[in-house]
Amino acid sequence: MFLRILKDSFLRQKRRKSIVLLAVALGTAAASALGDIALDVGDKIGRELKSFGANLVVLPRGGSGPILVAGEDVSALRVPSFLLADQIIKVKDNFWKNNILGFAPILDVPAKSGGRRVVLRGAWFERPVRLESDAEAPASSASLAGLRALNPYWSVEGRWPEEPGAAGATAAAGATAGAHPPPEALVGRGIAAALGARPGADLDIEVAGRPLRVAVAGILSAGGEEDGMVLVPIESVQEAAGLQGRVSRVLVSALTTPETAVYERLAADPRSLPPAEFERWTCTPFVSSIAYELERAWPGTEARVIRRVAGAEGAILSRASLLMAFIAVMAALGAALTVTSTLTTGVLERRAEIGLLKALGASGSTVIGLFLAEAALVGVLGGVLGAAGGAFLARIISTSVFGSPVDFRPAALPLAIAAALLITLGGCLLPARRIADLHPAEVLRGR
Repeated sequence: MFLRILKDSFLRQKRRKSIVLLAVALGTAAASALGDIALDVGDKIGRELKSFGANLVVLPRGGSGPILVAGEDVSALRVPSFLLADQIIKVKDNFWKNNILGFAPILDVPAKSGGRRVVLRGAWFERPVRLESDAEAPASSASLAGLRALNPYWSVEGRWPEEPGAAGATAAAGATAGAHPPPEALVGRGIAAALGARPGADLDIEVAGRPLRVAVAGILSAGGEEDGMVLVPIESVQEAAGLQGRVSRVLVSALTTPETAVYERLAADPRSLPPAEFERWTCTPFVSSIAYELERAWPGTEARVIRRVAGAEGAILSRASLLMAFIAVMAALGAALTVTSTLTTGVLERRAEIGLLKALGASGSTVIGLFLAEAALVGVLGGVLGAAGGAFLARIISTSVFGSPVDFRPAALPLAIAAALLITLGGCLLPARRIADLHPAEVLRGR
């Protein structure tokens, strides 16, 4: 009898039920789409943010490369220390290798050009990197490392310099074009304006009392200290400065999880944590835990967090997640209010029917159960439609913003149905209270 009454009741007031169904489907679709995006594109947002530069720097433990002050090398105040170039791959070959998006070794030395002091920076521009564990993978799968991968938004007038050959051959310091072609360079726009450098021209530089001629491949506009530097392949700087096989530091861009307030407690001294908590910390891609693993993988180094970059990434990711959660909650509340308004009006229109059911012996809980079951059916149908609409909406948003669609999760359907039921039953609270307050004698007499 209950199911028969439920069927007959469900098939009536189709216009109002269509409004409830549409409200639930739209609210569920909005919440589902934002949930899918929040779960799937957190890494994509992180990858987009990584294009603004490195968030870690690996230095020799207890020291670093030459200290430059206004172009002068004042590192004689202490014994300089360097990293070994043949161990750079350890930055990538460690526990967090899938989170290391890019890296670039750096070697800065003071130099002179045209009577001006300049900083000559040796670096990788764009080189393929393959780990020993990936030896059987095709060559096309090798990842690219270097400044170009770390800073894709740098503006170059001209072109990026060509890297040395696979054998590592580079132009000798001071060599003429007849013996070896000069190494190509990027010249920062600031020093380029001062020296009159332009793409296609040669630039003479003096390094440690020895001449070095470079071919200007492009003029760099980076918006930072690089605008006052000359950037060349690192092998050329090593040979010119007599620092073969050495680098001063390695810039690293890692995909991380925002640490927010946990950093103060966990990253200060991880060794003092209880074993279980220490394991959770090391297995979570915090920027500090990745720095800790880099130091373990490369003994004798010190991995420092570039807090200006890492802090900005964490703040942006946290605010983006908070914004999506806020919009999802507002969409759900808006749908619940629409459901409440529509069902309340429906209860007022069905006062006589409700009064008659109570007069025939139906209890208040039975009538409310009938009303909630009817709303639940609408909620389930709205959840299915909302899940489909949310997946489609999330795909469109992710493709337009991040260039790739979100992955479909089978668990999204039951979660969407649960959210739709929550919206629908939440919207039924006020109408159900009105049903409980209806007295059959008063309703029937008023009719």
